[in-house]
Amino acid sequence: MSFFFAAFAAALRPRLTQWRTWVLLLLLPLTTFGVRALLPAQEVSTPVQVGVVLPQEGGEDFWARLEARSGLVVTFHRAERDRAERQVAAGQWDCALVLPEDFTWRLDRQEIHPLFTLLIGPGSTVYPMVRETAAACVAELISPAMAERYLLDRGIVREEELEAVRPRLHETLTDQERVLVAMETADGRPLDPLALADSGVDSLLTGLTAILLLIWALLTAMDLGRWLDAPFGRRLAPLRGTLSLLLPRLAAAALPVLCAGGLALLAAERPLYPVLALFPYLTFWGGAALALALARRRPLWTTLPALLPFVPVLGLLLSPVLLDLSLVFPALGPAIRWNPVTLYLRACGGSWGDGLLLAAGGGAILALLWAAEQRPRTAPRP
Repeated sequence: MSFFFAAFAAALRPRLTQWRTWVLLLLLPLTTFGVRALLPAQEVSTPVQVGVVLPQEGGEDFWARLEARSGLVVTFHRAERDRAERQVAAGQWDCALVLPEDFTWRLDRQEIHPLFTLLIGPGSTVYPMVRETAAACVAELISPAMAERYLLDRGIVREEELEAVRPRLHETLTDQERVLVAMETADGRPLDPLALADSGVDSLLTGLTAILLLIWALLTAMDLGRWLDAPFGRRLAPLRGTLSLLLPRLAAAALPVLCAGGLALLAAERPLYPVLALFPYLTFWGGAALALALARRRPLWTTLPALLPFVPVLGLLLSPVLLDLSLVFPALGPAIRWNPVTLYLRACGGSWGDGLLLAAGGGAILALLWAAEQRPRTAPRP
């Protein structure tokens, strides 16, 4: 262990005097905080905006029920039709509901198809949910009359008994009597709409940090391979072993980037889990960098710079940083699910099983490298 700490200090000291180390320490935090600052504040903190155009007379009961459903996910705004059309066309509102002038007359006669006009724009995304919410409000308004007609048609009650049962038709069911809807993600995890409203920006920032750290792992593998291939490394390797030589150098390279990643993730709303998940994530990519360097294939690590332009693109496409392509192309599901970036993002969300899987993967790589180095080599026959 004394050799490890001595080699670690010897490798860390020159890094702290190099300008590129300090550029890295500043680049990651500046990138994440810059992305958060450049995102419009409205997009970060405001829920989806939806307009509602009511008729000149009537519609107040419908609006009261719709307004009660406004929250951190969707907010409804009462407006005139001209303003609603402008806001949807400009992309300020996702969509708009337009009620007909004879809305109350149609409800009284239960002529509800079609009942609304839904204004959407090229960027509208949540209008199916808005349509279902409006339908739920209409169902609340017409359900007592529908129940009365059903009871009369089936002979359950007589006309003179309606006044006695009518108050029960307007009662609100308790939670035990309702049909409750539980939402979950595509992989089966519970989904909280309020958490979903705030998770988009954090997912972007943590995913961006993970991809930048992946680029660091490739550059570190190239540096370790170049050092091991240098005359000093080749002379020292038979004396101490290549793995014991590269481990302290890897630790010296990982310490600044761990600090930089921790500072970068402070831009997230909830940085605790993402910062803790950095340890298994860097353990995995550190082991991968050692494996590339110890492969002793000079063309392998010398071609890594040519791969760097493709790493961010593949990192975004094969992980749910922006969108999950496995929902569109199911064949990509296994590649996306077990991608280290995806495992890191899931660990940031509290799935510590995925974090342990990353740490186990890095530990397995180190164990295999150690076993390969300890394996006795037979001397060549004369």
